[in-house]
Amino acid sequence: MHVQRWVPGSGFKSRSSLVVLLIFAVAGCSAGDEEPGGRNVPGVDGVSAGSSGAPQDGFGDGPVMGPASTPGQSMIGDDPNLTPAGGSIEPILIDDCGPGNASGVSDADIQLLMAVGTGPLRMLYPYDATVFPRGLLAPLLMWEGDDADAVYVHIKSTHFEYHGCLIPTGPNQVEIPQSVWEDAGARTLGTGDPYSIELSTISGGVTAGPVVIQVTIAQATIKGSIYYNSYSSALGGLGGNVLRIPPGGIAEAFVSNECNGCHSVSADGSRLISQTLGAGGRAYQLTAGGATNPPAMPGAQRIAYAALYPDGSRYLAGYADGTTEVARAALTGAGAPPAAQLFETDTGNMRTATGVPDGAMMPTFSPDGSLLVFTDLALNAAHGLAIVDYDVTTHTGSGYRVLHEDANLRPGWPFVLPDNGGVIFIKTNGGDFSGEGAGLLGLVGLGPIGDLFVVDLDTGTTNILAQAMGYNTPQDAATDNTYLPFGASELHKNYFPTVSPVAAGGYFWVLFDAVRNYGNLGVQRQLWVTAVSISPNRDYTTDRSHPAFYLPGQEFGTGNHRAFAALDACVQDGDDCLTGIDCCGGFCFITDDLPEFAMPIGTCNSEPPSCARKDERCAGDVDCCAPEPGQPADSCIAGYCAFIPVE
Repeated sequence: MHVQRWVPGSGFKSRSSLVVLLIFAVAGCSAGDEEPGGRNVPGVDGVSAGSSGAPQDGFGDGPVMGPASTPGQSMIGDDPNLTPAGGSIEPILIDDCGPGNASGVSDADIQLLMAVGTGPLRMLYPYDATVFPRGLLAPLLMWEGDDADAVYVHIKSTHFEYHGCLIPTGPNQVEIPQSVWEDAGARTLGTGDPYSIELSTISGGVTAGPVVIQVTIAQATIKGSIYYNSYSSALGGLGGNVLRIPPGGIAEAFVSNECNGCHSVSADGSRLISQTLGAGGRAYQLTAGGATNPPAMPGAQRIAYAALYPDGSRYLAGYADGTTEVARAALTGAGAPPAAQLFETDTGNMRTATGVPDGAMMPTFSPDGSLLVFTDLALNAAHGLAIVDYDVTTHTGSGYRVLHEDANLRPGWPFVLPDNGGVIFIKTNGGDFSGEGAGLLGLVGLGPIGDLFVVDLDTGTTNILAQAMGYNTPQDAATDNTYLPFGASELHKNYFPTVSPVAAGGYFWVLFDAVRNYGNLGVQRQLWVTAVSISPNRDYTTDRSHPAFYLPGQEFGTGNHRAFAALDACVQDGDDCLTGIDCCGGFCFITDDLPEFAMPIGTCNSEPPSCARKDERCAGDVDCCAPEPGQPADSCIAGYCAFIPVE
């Protein structure tokens, strides 16, 4: 593999500079000196650099797997605290199409791959216009066409270009080398700097393609770890498992010493609660770098689908023990289930006079703890969403108001966006808001309707998250006109939306489970993520979502659902940190005298600086620094300074 620098605008073009590209491909040379070791970019913040070309997923014979993260191999931070400004990023070109290329593609096949193909080719995954964060395993490219003998992948953006001549890693599948994907993420300019991904194949001497899509890589990672539930994990446990995907890593069984499910995780990553078979539920204290199966705390009760307060100190058990049944006992006359109640997490003691309606179902607190949203049984038998203001000093709700009602479908699983501007939720025609087991135990063809929506908190306007679910526009959603490659069979099966508690790269990151095709690997219930563009004025009256991506690192084929992105438990003053989010004190002091792409390890501190940088603690916008001189200051969102692109 050869790495070189080039001036933006003078690099290789896709087909228009075919002669130049052929010269480089056959000769295997570069215009500049090869960097020592092939590259000098460590990667993306807090995530280990995977080995180039190493299998990331292992789809054929078992769970999806990939390289685990390596402690100490830190990557560049979220722009613009540590990433150089756009004009100072040194461009990079990676040429892996010459003689001796890592995959061993022959010179003859390389020359054929460079020509315009004669056969059809259709990209199945990823989707055009997807927005990815930094710090994840590289996406698996999948396409529809003849089985390929070799593949040409060309990735290009303003400061990055890659030419890869690769051998497929599965039938009509090829992995982008992890180190290449990390290099691409290191040089992204974020919104407005799309990456073109071009793919051509050769099969039996016949070329197909190219097919070209564009994706965006945000200038940030999804912070913390992701916890989800599975009832058929191959990683151990007794039936239900709560699994954890650490930053940049792969799934591990986290709470699996008994049958676990219906879990919740606090936004700060300090507490996890999970229902257990026969025991009613348990609460767990999470610590920085904590091991799996942490010891349970005593006294927990009514755990299922409860709303954990952001700091983990309290949880609200919803009506009917928070189950996904629409108050089945009450509707059938079988007796009144228990009302919504508030408990102390560490003791299980119940608190009274909460001001929360007895019929509050599927409740969640906003990431800043100031709001509590829920489906209300009193609204036409759970056909409406409501919200109350929440007072952390008295732990009581007040100011009840209705957010949304639907006479036909039931709204459920509401989740407040971190800026308190909107609420993500689903609408379903089923009595079980979880999808009635669709895809959890292989029953992928079953399940009720489940579609994602957002309601704007200022106006009450409700809009479908069209692009996240497979439509280019809300108008297309009304007619099931989808961009998803397998058509109508992939629609209306979306459940359990949650939102990462902190903004990242100008986006909120919404996790949900969907019964849809993952490329050419078939229909499964798996975890997907959509980027929602942050509105500078908290206006969510339109669809601000983007095409979703498959969450890498999860097990494949196991029926995964209810994913929570939660911050990893904080560390104390004096400990190493990457950003202020890592620190209990809220601030990470990193020297500004760093070479480009150096490992940005700082020291935690609780003493506020003159202004807070991105991902450091704040009480209001006035606390946040400007990204660059002359630019608007960052915004304070859910207690941390965050970048919002100017629109």
